[in-house]
Amino acid sequence: MKKENVLKSCYSVLRRATPLNFDCGKICNGRCCKGDEKTGMLLFPGEEKLIDPDINVIETEGGDKLAVCNGACDRNRRPLSCRIYPLFPVFYENNEKTEIKVVFDFRADCPLCEGRYDFNKRFVKSVKRVGKYLLLNQEIAAYYKELSDMHKEQIELIEKFSEKN
Repeated sequence: MKKENVLKSCYSVLRRATPLNFDCGKICNGRCCKGDEKTGMLLFPGEEKLIDPDINVIETEGGDKLAVCNGACDRNRRPLSCRIYPLFPVFYENNEKTEIKVVFDFRADCPLCEGRYDFNKRFVKSVKRVGKYLLLNQEIAAYYKELSDMHKEQIELIEKFSEKN
């Protein structure tokens, strides 16, 4: 499947799904919509062509592309990372079986990650479904698996640290 079609399918899945049943940006004054070259939202391959042209795209030293927002964009043209924030669908493959586990994005600086709020179940299911869609294009799947591996490393570090304390 073409990259653009995979991403558009992901957008469609998340069209009406939001983390909470109200604007969670009111909790933190929209902190996630105000990024910089270190806190921008990661773009998936080819995504820079689909997002709001008013969103700045910066390439990191490692070659990743980040969307950096000034706090306002066309919500229908925001990046996938913004749509799934503050969660991430981690890809696992065990004995040729694919599994997607939805976790907090380790990069997220979000009050929702503190556990005081119950996520909208529809949102969590949609994020999980997006993880499956990201596997439908080879280039996107390779990038997604790389991001998943980084998340798994963070999870392992946290678990090791928790065991020692």
